[in-house]
Amino acid sequence: MEVGKYLMTLNHSRQLFISPTCEIITIGSELLLGQIMDTNTTYLAQELGSIGITIRFRTAVGDELDEIVGVLKYAVERCDMVIATGGLGPTLDDLTREAVARMAGVELEFRQDLMDQIEEIFRRAGYQMPDNNRRQAFVPAGSQAISNPVGTAPGFIMEVNERPIICLPGVPRELKYLMSREILPWLRKKFQLEDHRVTYKVLKSVGMGESSVDRMIGDLMGSEKNPEVGLLASMGEIKIRITATARDGMEAQDLIRPVEDEIRSRLGEKIYGEDDDTLEGVIETLLSKESLTLAILETFSGGLAAQRMNQLPSNQLIESHIIPHKERVTQWLGRNHMELDNDASLNLAWRVKEMGNAGIGLAILGFPEPTEKGYTMDGFTAVAGEGIEKSFSWRMGGDHYNLQHRGAVIGLNILRLALLEAKG
Repeated sequence: MEVGKYLMTLNHSRQLFISPTCEIITIGSELLLGQIMDTNTTYLAQELGSIGITIRFRTAVGDELDEIVGVLKYAVERCDMVIATGGLGPTLDDLTREAVARMAGVELEFRQDLMDQIEEIFRRAGYQMPDNNRRQAFVPAGSQAISNPVGTAPGFIMEVNERPIICLPGVPRELKYLMSREILPWLRKKFQLEDHRVTYKVLKSVGMGESSVDRMIGDLMGSEKNPEVGLLASMGEIKIRITATARDGMEAQDLIRPVEDEIRSRLGEKIYGEDDDTLEGVIETLLSKESLTLAILETFSGGLAAQRMNQLPSNQLIESHIIPHKERVTQWLGRNHMELDNDASLNLAWRVKEMGNAGIGLAILGFPEPTEKGYTMDGFTAVAGEGIEKSFSWRMGGDHYNLQHRGAVIGLNILRLALLEAKG
């Protein structure tokens, strides 16, 4: 099957694009030591994905010549292309040029045009070029050199067994410059990607774990489908990404729409938004439409729910309280003793509403107990307001950070559901 071609489906009504595959290799011992953060791989994956190239592997390797050669050989065997970043500097531990040349069975050759460009960069900056920068004017014989007007490290493309190895500088600014101006246009032409676009639609769900979402929509998922459906789990939330490949945006949307409709029909109110929507933003909109203000009481979640609401430029949150100790919460209710349950959580939601003179009160409650592997707790959340009463309880375990963030999401989601029920 030829890479980069459209193939007809059985009914010939749609064209199915077979995506070329890529391995991204980052080179530099500083990456393995954790001395710098690798932002290049994320950027490259996003840019390559946007033109229809599938990232199959992401590999990091240190400044050891034999190891770089080995990683490159393996990558060329299993992917249609390789993009390597780093190791193009002027020092002796910058070995990408040598590694690619050895793998391809060629020598390094000096390019005077590259040398002239490097010297010009130093002249413009008012410096005399050090002798060791001469190393950067060498590229593997037979490769296509890529001049770098924003840095001293030229890139190059070496094809091995008709599979390109694209080598780019590791400095993010230089990498992005060369990718946008040189590499992406070259890839579109090489793999015949000019006539198609990759379009994404993200649905955001809350109130279910990843395995539960998978059980409900797993039959819609699969790497050979167009559109392709995938899941991304985060703290208390699941993102469902629908990816379509088509000639243009309109055709992509036509592919996405029936899959989106099916997912929405199965998950219902578990889906709270799409694309750039946030849970707190959706709640803000619901509150604003009904001209409702909000007061929040939190115990174990440490104010994270209120913090999320406060991140909005304009919100309805007018008061929030953090009371981490059970005894103080008991005093709020004017009791000598309190067993935390759904009734108590509703009473506290009403109490914080009244204290804040707000339209809605939200209480997120629980007191973690230490265990051998972290903490466990019974959580309670409640929403109270005119014509609104809703409570929810659950049990969860984990470290304190996990409990706090999951609890804030659960509390905010119950608020969202209560507002939807009242509206309906």
